[in-house]
Amino acid sequence: MVKISTKALVLAAVASACGYASAATISTTSKYEGNVSLEGAVNSTAKIELNNVLVTMGAFQSRDSIIQLQLTNGARFLSGTVTKPSVSCTSGNIVLDIGAPASSATTWDFGITGTSGTTSDVVCTFASLQMVRSSLSTAGVVGISSGVKRTSDSLYTYDTSAAATILTVQSQIVSVAVSTAFNGTVDYQSKSGYGFVANDGAGKGDQMQIVVKTRDLELSLTSAMSVNFVVSAESGKSFSFLDAESCGVSGRTPVLDGRSTALGLVTSTGTGSPTVTINSTCTTLTYAATPTLTGLSTSVYYFGMELGTQSTTPSTGVVIEPMTFPAFTATVSQGATARATASITPGTWTSNGATVVIPYMPINLSAGTSAIDPVVSIANRSALTGTLTGSMRDEDGNSCTLDNLGTVGATRTKSLGGLIKTAFAACSNLSQTSTEKMYITITATLPDSTTVFYSGYTVGGSSRVSVINSTNGRP
Repeated sequence: MVKISTKALVLAAVASACGYASAATISTTSKYEGNVSLEGAVNSTAKIELNNVLVTMGAFQSRDSIIQLQLTNGARFLSGTVTKPSVSCTSGNIVLDIGAPASSATTWDFGITGTSGTTSDVVCTFASLQMVRSSLSTAGVVGISSGVKRTSDSLYTYDTSAAATILTVQSQIVSVAVSTAFNGTVDYQSKSGYGFVANDGAGKGDQMQIVVKTRDLELSLTSAMSVNFVVSAESGKSFSFLDAESCGVSGRTPVLDGRSTALGLVTSTGTGSPTVTINSTCTTLTYAATPTLTGLSTSVYYFGMELGTQSTTPSTGVVIEPMTFPAFTATVSQGATARATASITPGTWTSNGATVVIPYMPINLSAGTSAIDPVVSIANRSALTGTLTGSMRDEDGNSCTLDNLGTVGATRTKSLGGLIKTAFAACSNLSQTSTEKMYITITATLPDSTTVFYSGYTVGGSSRVSVINSTNGRP
């Protein structure tokens, strides 16, 4: 490798009253042109040889003092029983004992066994120092500094400035992020909820993918890492359309193998045999891949899944439920060690199901003749079970949560007035003592053509008044 510029630091002067040492300067050159891969370093038992380390002595060094070299960021010198550095000084005025530590350590001590004349500006060169490659286990700068002490002292005096830089350790993983989120619209108008209005990828589903960006560094890892994440359905919902026969059935395990037309895997070429498994209740999908994340320059890899049905024009099966997917953590690991994690927001499935807008609905929670109760119902003439969601706000724009409407069964009628009144009563930002005029929207995961809404209200528990809604006048 081409050497890069020298980096230096100056040791703090030991108090002159001690009479054994004064300021010194240490410098070295980097062996590497670029940064060193964290993953590649810890994956090897090999050694890393340092270029020459130069220590320029101060005005005075005394016999029987000890000079210590120290590595930073957890790096360790190779054991003295394996290899020894050599030391040469520009004059014979200082004689150093190399020593031989029995095990790898962050420090190496060199005893001054002899001095003569002046030691000022004597340069000692420490050659063939070697580090344990796997000790570079933390991202950051690995530096080297020196200290000095008398043999009778317990502590070394080190400079308080930064150590001379040997190299910088970085992860090969630059970033992990969502690149394509789930954004499908479940089609209840032409596909009865069995498919999406538009399809991604292979043309039978909706796609979510994350992107992992990497960089090539010195000593880059060339063996496989792992990418893992778990996609969960929204609470109360499931992926049962992927294996309707087995989801939640006692004694049966849902199987995705062989159902590639309903589940597609999104990967870059050569990114390591991804798999997806589903739990017994079909509420989670666990993704795992073992890619080799390396390249000659910054590289991009994709991982994900495409969920759908076995036909581009599905007409039977289990309906796909609109849902907002909970965030999950995607992890890139080297063995058991996570090298990069990211919180992923996987997206939302909406629907084009039947929707009704009730632009004016008076509600008054007072007792007796002042009470105004909403009367809203839905008639489901299809063979599907529909999920009901809604929202409402008053004439001043104050919103009220309306998320407790539940479902309506096939060929059933359901009254929603009581649920709307209960939700209204729970909203502290609405008047509970006078009449509020509400704007209400309700959506059912059902076809428009087989869904009928009625809206109205009663006054004092008797007189019923019909209210025009957005579906009035439809056949």
